[in-house]
Parts: sequence; C-alpha cells; structure tokens
Amino acid sequence: MGKVIDSCIWIDYLRNGTPDSVRKVADLVINDSEAMICAPVQFELIAGASKRDRSHLNSLLETMPMVSTPSQLWDEAAKNSILIHDAGTRISSMDLLIASLCILKKMSLVTFDQHFLEISKKTSLDLILLKRPI
Repeated sequence: MGKVIDSCIWIDYLRNGTPDSVRKVADLVINDSEAMICAPVQFELIAGASKRDRSHLNSLLETMPMVSTPSQLWDEAAKNSILIHDAGTRISSMDLLIASLCILKKMSLVTFDQHFLEISKKTSLDLILLKRPI
C-alpha cells in the first residue's frame, strides 16, 4: 500500500536541534519499508532548504520511492478543499494536495500535524497521526 511521509517528519529528521526522542521516531518512520515521498512533500522540503543543505537533501530524497502524481490530483484537491472549507476549516493548499494524493493512491499519510485530522474526518484519508515524544 505505501505510506507518504509528511514534511514535518522529514524536518524533524533533518534538523540539527531536534530532540533525540523525536528524531528516533522520525528515523523509524522514514526508514520503514513502506515509506515513500510525493512531489508536494519534496517541493516543500527543497523550497525550505538552505543553499548549503540543498545538495545533501536532494541526495537523500533520491533514495526514497516516489509516488506518481496522477493528473486528477488537482480535481480531487479542489473537491476536498471545498468540502473542508465549507465545513469551516482552513487547511493550506499544499496540505490538501498531499492528503488528496494519498486519497487517490489509497495510501496512508504519516504525520505529526494534527490539522490533517480535519481532512480525515471529512474524507477517506487514511491518517497515521503520530504523537511527538517529549
């Protein structure tokens, strides 16, 4: 089936100041045999990376299996956006793209970010919401 690893987990995995307990969880998730990356997550990571870190990040991301992006992603994301926003919740466009891709591909989304709960309540998103260790 596959699991898309959200940007927040990657950031905790890569950031120098991440507590060891959080980094261990991120490491387990990223190195899971079903772990994958998708284009929206890759874009978020590269767009936020410093010039100094970009080369290392690209090398690391190239080792991850990539979920293909279907042409109907935009229609699915627009449909989900209307559903979520009409329910009174504001979710970023990028997060709606990531969730919609997981829905289309019938894949799980692994994240620390609670706001994906709102999407999972209104859609068929298979969410694996992790709790950050203290």
